Amino acid sequence: MTYKTETIKNAVMSISDNKYLLPAIQRELVWDHEQIEKLFDSVLSGYPFGSMLFWRYKKDENNKDYKFYEFLKLYDEYNRRNNHNAEHEITGKDEITGILDGQQRLTALFLGLKGYLNLHKPRTRWDNSDNFEKKYLFINLLYSKENEAEHEDIGPEFQIKFKSDRQIEKENSSQDVYWFKMGKALEWKEKRSWKEVLTNKSVSEEQRDIIEDVCSAIYENLINPKNPRISYYEETTDSLDKVLNIFVRINAGGTPLDYTDFLMSMIINQWGDGRESINTAIDNISKDFEFDIPKDVFLRACLFLTGENLNFKADNFKQKTIQNIKNDFEMISESLRKSCRVFRDLGYSKNNLRSNLILLPLALYIKSNGISKVSDDDFIKIKRWIQISILGRVFGSQTTSYLTRLRRDISWESTFPLNEIIKVSNEANKNMDINEDRLEDIIEKAKKGSQDSWALLTLLYPSHNYRDVNFHEDHIYPYSKLDKEQKGNGGDFISNIQLLEGGDNCSKNDRSPEVWMQEYCLNRNLNLDDYKNQNFIPLEINLSFDNFNQFINSRKQLIKEKLLETLKG
Repeated sequence: MTYKTETIKNAVMSISDNKYLLPAIQRELVWDHEQIEKLFDSVLSGYPFGSMLFWRYKKDENNKDYKFYEFLKLYDEYNRRNNHNAEHEITGKDEITGILDGQQRLTALFLGLKGYLNLHKPRTRWDNSDNFEKKYLFINLLYSKENEAEHEDIGPEFQIKFKSDRQIEKENSSQDVYWFKMGKALEWKEKRSWKEVLTNKSVSEEQRDIIEDVCSAIYENLINPKNPRISYYEETTDSLDKVLNIFVRINAGGTPLDYTDFLMSMIINQWGDGRESINTAIDNISKDFEFDIPKDVFLRACLFLTGENLNFKADNFKQKTIQNIKNDFEMISESLRKSCRVFRDLGYSKNNLRSNLILLPLALYIKSNGISKVSDDDFIKIKRWIQISILGRVFGSQTTSYLTRLRRDISWESTFPLNEIIKVSNEANKNMDINEDRLEDIIEKAKKGSQDSWALLTLLYPSHNYRDVNFHEDHIYPYSKLDKEQKGNGGDFISNIQLLEGGDNCSKNDRSPEVWMQEYCLNRNLNLDDYKNQNFIPLEINLSFDNFNQFINSRKQLIKEKLLETLKG
């Protein structure tokens, strides 16, 4: 191996021209926008950010075809199909550079300088493209850490954020900030080029000095050919086996998720369209049911539904196993989709379901019975199983062995085996019995938006039609009107949460609970006391903000009594 260096600008341009590509063994982007922002802060601060490993690959008639993928040129939260690296066709005797180590950092650098992120606007629906906006990486040229009244020595040196053009136009009208699009710096030919940023911008002498310091950091660390910030080792072997061995060695200290991507590479090598098939299945589930199924969960589902060993080891992904997955892939995908459909009909989505592995036992039941639609009786059992599984934390640690026991020790044919699941779970030290003490602890800790909160709410509101109606978790006392002590005393937890139809919740705004309830009931010809009883709101307490703590304590008791009654039944 030889040791080389490169400027960030040249590396980014090589990615743009597809001179830098990704071998099939590489995973896709896993960094979020905050990690990208932090990387640029480290780069501009002059901190080292690790050496990389490149593979100089030349296709000729003597070596095998090998799949390479292009770098991600944009990240899209609305259309997740755009977040997959496109396959790149190598023609003739093209010589390219494959990135064995450094993909996440290089992708981050490219997205910050030549790409963009299409991100969801907070508190808006995910199924409308208008609720997403393109955001580019900007740096505030007027920010100086030393001028901050309070700053941490180990905090960010620069102010770097992904922002939309709409935000920038509004914020740059102030004299206190000057957001500059980082990608424009790639046009600078020399250090003095930074002066162009002062065009049509009136600044003081002090501000001019700050701008010069920030722009100098940009030039020196991104562009200056005398200061190449990227350092890498270059491997020139034409042996794919050696490259795979190198990849495994440099990722040996990684997390299990890294190993998932290595297993994906084994699937790709034996099933050419495997990557695309899995990505398409995951994307369709996300689009149709609003579940984000990680690749490691999908791969484990493949093993679980084909009867294979669930441990993530290379030995468990031999040719026979991969062939079985390929043969049964349509069945695997369809069983998972039907499982997601049931969860969606119970109001679950990526926003309130964290334990994706809970989808697998239901998928196995659906597969074993060839079910196209779950019966009403089974639907009730499945709902109860989901509720107590979530509240009992049964899909936490040691899930692999637990799933193995469920598959092995239960007959999944005929009706949904709720009682058998409870029995096997308790034998596996996955206690699904929710007693009073345990329930009190769950109620105390169930925060809005958590899967515990939603499981409790579906127990409290068993007759709601979650399939056809979009329900929101609504703060009874508006959170924005609570003081710090009230927020810490249950303001964002189940004791201050009710279920409300989405349209009603949006129109409620932050009105006080007593005023809003009276208007709501009057407009719908409802009895106020009946409404309060249905939502476990104590009748004897006036819902003023002074009575908030009393309300919380009383409502906790009402909720606990209802849940104990329901769980016992």
